[in-house]
Amino acid sequence: MLSTISCREMWGDHPLGNHLSLWDGDKSDENVIVYCEGNCHGGIYVVPIRERQTNDGEYVEEATSNKKWVIAKTRKKRDNMENYWIISKDFNIENVDCSKVNCDSILQSHVTGPLSLREFENKKKALNIGLDFK
Repeated sequence: MLSTISCREMWGDHPLGNHLSLWDGDKSDENVIVYCEGNCHGGIYVVPIRERQTNDGEYVEEATSNKKWVIAKTRKKRDNMENYWIISKDFNIENVDCSKVNCDSILQSHVTGPLSLREFENKKKALNIGLDFK
């Protein structure tokens, strides 16, 4: 139903909260989670980081979020390996000049992963994260 989809989502940008978005690439194996402000035409790669996407062909298969967390499942094309990620949304770099401060490091300090499925489930339980993939 088109009327319930925002313009951002029509063009492949699915907001996850706190300026995090799942970007749909032209192909499903290009999906990434980025940090972006405004219209989200450019951003900082969060999961997978650009090097993992470029070198391993890693992409986001699934992601979901709530007020505090984002969880994601990625797949590496090179070896067809699944990885799991937990992103805490407990950060604020909205008014930070990223040309003077390493915003990527700040963001990555809130990312846990890559994790195996067992590690992921244990970490979710320990952090009391009530999210699951559909």
